[in-house]
Amino acid sequence: QTINQRFGIVIHQVLERFHSQGASAGGEGGSLERLMGLFGAAWRRSGFGESDDELQYKERGVQALKRYHQRISQSGASPKWVERKFDFQIGPHHLRGRVDRVDELPEGGFELIDYKTGDPKPRRELEADVQLAIYRLAAREAWRLDGAAGSYWYVLADEKVAVGASPDDLERVEGTVLEVGEGILSQDFEPRPSPEICSWCDFRLLCPASEA
Repeated sequence: QTINQRFGIVIHQVLERFHSQGASAGGEGGSLERLMGLFGAAWRRSGFGESDDELQYKERGVQALKRYHQRISQSGASPKWVERKFDFQIGPHHLRGRVDRVDELPEGGFELIDYKTGDPKPRRELEADVQLAIYRLAAREAWRLDGAAGSYWYVLADEKVAVGASPDDLERVEGTVLEVGEGILSQDFEPRPSPEICSWCDFRLLCPASEA
């Protein structure tokens, strides 16, 4: 795993543990001290050291979690579920996964939230993505929650971006799942390099197909 991947795993683990015991921002279990303690413990378990890069990541994590705690304290938000698993079928293929966080909204309904530790993407790019569309379909098919909202929460940037449903969500999800599923079954794993993707890939120095 790269340092980016390890750091992302730590942040996800911390937020899962923070909310999994029903902690609310206003109660003792939802205190900033507890959140920082969970981060410190997860950081040590992950095997991070004292290099300059690692210490910079640690400081970014501390500041990001402080902002996260302030935001949820102000909003009063409290997750209904964290890391909730789903399993449903499209055509001959099973989709299994989990949603980072599901909030029950005060005005009714639910919001599906996916944590991100990378840089925020443009809204147009997010609207073209199928991840939240898959989550909405999973909520309907696996949990019987219809019409759920969806958001990406960029933890490091302290930015939460809502992405609404589109009329063609079901068609896009089905098309993507069938195409990817057939590619897996036929063992079609050929690289598809491009300057845009290869330029930020952590493995570009090792990959013979890289166009960095």
